[in-house]
Amino acid sequence: MAISVGQTFAESNVRIESHGAGKTLGLTLSGSSTDVMAVSVPILIRSNTGYGISCLVQSQAARLVNFAVIGARPTGRFAAIDALASLRVAQELDSRSTNGRIQTAFVPLNLSSSFSILSGPRRVSLAGTLSSMDNALEVTLLIAAKAEANAGEWTLNLILTASPGNDS
Repeated sequence: MAISVGQTFAESNVRIESHGAGKTLGLTLSGSSTDVMAVSVPILIRSNTGYGISCLVQSQAARLVNFAVIGARPTGRFAAIDALASLRVAQELDSRSTNGRIQTAFVPLNLSSSFSILSGPRRVSLAGTLSSMDNALEVTLLIAAKAEANAGEWTLNLILTASPGNDS
């Protein structure tokens, strides 16, 4: 099992770090403006068993104002046909839409500890490696941050962790 960021992602104010053979993914957003900064980050999930993805948020002079799953799709022919249908997104984070509009309703999360984003009871990858292009489930996260009052520079760290889940 591994998580990574899609190769097409390029955002100058987001730093990405991968640890633990792809089981942990760090995203650091930073800025100096008081405006809300929002980014859409494509996360690739590869697994041959059930999985869960959780997040821990750490901030310095910033607050998370929105965090949502806004899309999901298989990346190719070696992604299991039922990987998308069996994806379970935490209800308060699920902003996927069939009409092309992002739903903006946001339920504040308890950010003092790690929270569950999504899970899947079945494998995603049918063949290939942890870096193959056509064997992943791509889940797009919307992350929005805002500087605290009177803050100059700010950072928001998100640590995504993949763990084995129920394989039923």
